[in-house]
Amino acid sequence: MSHADGRPPKVLISYAHEYEIDGHRRRALELAQSLRLRGVEAVIDQYEEHDPPNWPRWMTEQVKTADFVICLASPAYKDRMEGRGDRSSGLGARWEGIVITEDLYASAYDSHRKFIAVVLPGCKPSEIPDVLLPMGRSYYHWPDDDEILYRRITNQPRVLAAPLGQIVRLGQSLP
Repeated sequence: MSHADGRPPKVLISYAHEYEIDGHRRRALELAQSLRLRGVEAVIDQYEEHDPPNWPRWMTEQVKTADFVICLASPAYKDRMEGRGDRSSGLGARWEGIVITEDLYASAYDSHRKFIAVVLPGCKPSEIPDVLLPMGRSYYHWPDDDEILYRRITNQPRVLAAPLGQIVRLGQSLP
């Protein structure tokens, strides 16, 4: 659902864009497009035709202003988020990893709900960065869990509680 002021939920798609196994980059874009078509303001770096004036500033602003950040698991994303591998490649995912980790560290429970781990086809749950799975937090497989993920982002629970009624007065029972 939208915010109290009527604006739609904003979601940033965070991923290792140079990881191209099984069309990972294309699927990341498909997820963003799918969310946008259903009223979610999804943001992904692929929408930026030309380099923004400052990629680190752009990424930081997107993470900070997003209601949710969808973090797409892959071996490259996990390595970069966890500071491993060639430090000269994957600078975007490394930077977002720093911003996300700082946000998780500085904030309590509310920030943990903001970051959502998603596993695309061709990737595995073991490729989710450790910082995104404290205390057994859930993750989603996309597109299989599309409806569940969309319900979370739009705050639409699957089951709604019945309205609370009045206490029913019962007759007295015999001794």
